[in-house]
Amino acid sequence: MAGWLRVLMVLSLSWGAVMAEEQAGRMLAGSNPGALRLARTLSLQGAEPERPALFRAAERGEASAQIQVGSMYYLGDGVAPDLPRALGWYRLAARQGDPKAQTLLGMLHAEGEGVPRDPVAAAQWFRLAAEQGEADAQARLGEQCYLGLGVARDLDAARAWFRQAATQGDAGAQAKLGAMCYLGEGAPRDTAEALKWLRLAAAQDDPVAQGCLGLMYALGDGVPRDAVTAYALLLRARDGGNALAARTFRTVEQGLTASQVEAGRLLALGGLQLQ
Repeated sequence: MAGWLRVLMVLSLSWGAVMAEEQAGRMLAGSNPGALRLARTLSLQGAEPERPALFRAAERGEASAQIQVGSMYYLGDGVAPDLPRALGWYRLAARQGDPKAQTLLGMLHAEGEGVPRDPVAAAQWFRLAAEQGEADAQARLGEQCYLGLGVARDLDAARAWFRQAATQGDAGAQAKLGAMCYLGEGAPRDTAEALKWLRLAAAQDDPVAQGCLGLMYALGDGVPRDAVTAYALLLRARDGGNALAARTFRTVEQGLTASQVEAGRLLALGGLQLQ
């Protein structure tokens, strides 16, 4: 067996630990891309004529208006950015059971944005929203169950929440569920199920899924061995910020000819259609 393949087999065994490390690092990094993305979908995005009516509706207690106003303050959309006011409006909507407001509060508590970092409170808000079918909350609660952040570590629960979010098309949940299926975490190892979810996530350019698929193609594990496809996937994953994929990419590259490297680069640039 080639030396690089032996290294990949060792990496495959440590994938789950590294994935947990990377997820924990993202959650503790202080940035909050999930909250920004969700808030942008909820803000009026500059619809000036509607603002006075929206503020009146929020003051009357309409949860949908409260979360929109909160998002305007969170983003500084048409008003000066004001995180305490944003939190106040989100809390009002969340206490009325609005799942998007509950999800946003969970994200803010998880990252310590505007409030002390509190994974227990984050998990509580995520659970309230997840039980109402909010995919973002299901995915984040799955992460906390996987990592044991704010809740007891529970791989069965993590898989269940990831699956619920994945069936709604959440790429991150699809990738994490696929990786768990590949590693046999929380259930027997199932490469066919792993491929199903990883391909769906990779089609949305998820770097975790691309990295895991790249490893599978490099090893010929669950798919025919294909070093060029592995290289292309790992290149996309590396460029998407997947640190483990970056290390695996270097190992795979060492075993390729110059023509294979060029073919892999062209495949990565042209997009990957994985069947």
